[in-house]
Amino acid sequence: MVQQIVLNVVTTVGMLILAIAVHEWAHVAMARFFGDDTGERMGRYTLNPLAHADPLWTVGLPTFFVVMQTIAGAAFPVPFFGAGKPAPYTPMRLDRKFNGKRVKLGTAELFVALAGPVSNLVLAMVTTVVVVALVRAGQPLLTETPSLATLGFKFIVLNFGLLLFNLIPVPPLDGSKVLFNLLPRPMALKYEAVCDQLSMVLLAVLFMGGASGLISPVMRALAGGVLAVVAWAT
Repeated sequence: MVQQIVLNVVTTVGMLILAIAVHEWAHVAMARFFGDDTGERMGRYTLNPLAHADPLWTVGLPTFFVVMQTIAGAAFPVPFFGAGKPAPYTPMRLDRKFNGKRVKLGTAELFVALAGPVSNLVLAMVTTVVVVALVRAGQPLLTETPSLATLGFKFIVLNFGLLLFNLIPVPPLDGSKVLFNLLPRPMALKYEAVCDQLSMVLLAVLFMGGASGLISPVMRALAGGVLAVVAWAT
């Protein structure tokens, strides 16, 4: 059991840290594209996981969930969430111009918020191609002894988890900024006021199982879709 716990923690949390590093870097890179170098000046324009990892949210809590799932007998333990240090940016510095006109602040903030989740989608898609190549080369998929293809599939599921969790429209998750900048201004202000008042309550509900209930069905569907793609392509 101890050996299995260690193996699951190393493989799962290790890959989660890499996925989170790309997620946070993508936020900083998009802000930089729109003219704000705040993240770059703070040393966050890098794929080095150490620059983005938070001891509690990136390592501690995901490790706890993986250990608990392994003890409970889960064959494929995956934490339903993970987070890095919030990517820093200064909204008023998002001043990139196209055709001589400054991009609207709301549009720039929308792209910055979406950059993280989209990076996880891209990672999942690229890794799916890699898994297909590994299976074609003879690597077994979904075996008790982790193969490269199995680890690749787990990385895909982790990225789907980060994508879905971060799109939940509850502050400080990316989904709240996405929704705020998509709503008409009057509705956005009402939404912001409600979320500011209820964000801690909503986050508590998510961490006590609400996020798992929202995300798990979609993750199962996406994972099934990936398996179907791999089976079709091999």
